[in-house]
Amino acid sequence: GRKSADTSAILDAAFIEIEQSFLELSGSTSIPVQQVINWFLKSRGWTTVSTNFWNIYARSYFKDHTEQELARVGLKLPADGGSPGMSIRMKCYNLFKEAFPDTYKDILSVHDEVKILSASPQTVSQRAQEFQKYYRRM
Repeated sequence: GRKSADTSAILDAAFIEIEQSFLELSGSTSIPVQQVINWFLKSRGWTTVSTNFWNIYARSYFKDHTEQELARVGLKLPADGGSPGMSIRMKCYNLFKEAFPDTYKDILSVHDEVKILSASPQTVSQRAQEFQKYYRRM
């Protein structure tokens, strides 16, 4: 049903406090607010945004493992340093999924998390805590 004006006011006030908490946490950890929110949702099993594994593969994993992935389709890195086209990447992605049918999502998720973690400045202690958190999830 519809929210009453009182309920809306209570929610609005609480949302402001929640937003402020995320902003403070982002500031103290040097992690972007959206990543803090995503990690919070993930840590509670509340992820509302589905992961686009193709995007992780095409924009990150393929870029970091180009030579290995091109070998799946029998190609080598272009001599001119150019980037393989989207149709080649799609073929590589399909073969990647075939090679790891039960784990390709986990592989890409972990790759994405490692990229995110390595991009944010953290102390050794913070990195150790994050590593332990992800290790327990695996």
